[in-house]
Amino acid sequence: MKLTRLSGLLAAALTVSFAGFAYAEGMFSKLPIVEGAAYCALYAGDGTTCVENVPAGPTAITGNERIPADTKLANGQSPQSVLFPPAVLGAGPTQYSEPLTGATVTVAAVTRQVIVNPAGTIAALTLQMPAASGLVDGQRFGFCSTQVITALTITDGSGATVQNKATAEIVPTATGAAACQQWIYVASKTSWYRVQ
Repeated sequence: MKLTRLSGLLAAALTVSFAGFAYAEGMFSKLPIVEGAAYCALYAGDGTTCVENVPAGPTAITGNERIPADTKLANGQSPQSVLFPPAVLGAGPTQYSEPLTGATVTVAAVTRQVIVNPAGTIAALTLQMPAASGLVDGQRFGFCSTQVITALTITDGSGATVQNKATAEIVPTATGAAACQQWIYVASKTSWYRVQ
């Protein structure tokens, strides 16, 4: 009798502990997938009739999404779960432009990469960076040009300084590869620091 009760308690404990894992794993299993097609999330007992459809996902991320995560703060401190933007992970949308000489490319705060692809060499281009109010610590930003830009002006966003600004883009003629720079934003210094 005692052995049966102990087995029952052990089985119940294991069920509860594994149920947490199963629940967490299944929490997001019925969501649309970015760039993914619609799919069936649940079939009827016959195995062929779909009873729960999931719509197609968006074609791209906007940078305004929120990703759930556990903080694992010690001693159960709050918050244990948070939402954060893709920029915290160095992710975000790509902004593509085909500017003419003298144009200004305005960078959205959530942008991860700006690619400019002018028809040929351009004499001047201005890159307007976003305001500090829309940025997150550790956010990455890259700028690439497929063509030579003779005079590149990078304008600081309100409250956020860009360190070590590029003043021109020279595309390697041997490979034809785009010329690129990359910065990381440090919120405590309200500055973008160039890392490439």
